[in-house]
Amino acid sequence: MDKEVDLIPNADDRIVCVKVGKVERESLYEMTRKYWVMKLERASKATHVLAIVDGYVKAVYIPERWFFSRDYGKEHRIEFIGKEDPTSEYIGKYVQNYYGYSANPVKYINM
Repeated sequence: MDKEVDLIPNADDRIVCVKVGKVERESLYEMTRKYWVMKLERASKATHVLAIVDGYVKAVYIPERWFFSRDYGKEHRIEFIGKEDPTSEYIGKYVQNYYGYSANPVKYINM
């Protein structure tokens, strides 16, 4: 990115940011949607899920349903089914200021 433009969330948006790896093991959607350690009740309130790579929003998803994973060994983690919002105003925005020095890959905004 040439210039950092910080994410300024809309007041009504409930956002979950998740840092995903730089190396795509699978699609960005699959890397973003599953195996997160979060409270199901809290995550279910999200209106947007942002895929974060290197501090920037790479993709935005609108979650339709959250649930506990059915994959072996991941049953205590949650995932969502949703749709990509390729025209979201959040794409390309810088969010590292919300993370600070935290090692936690999940951040909540307006939640």
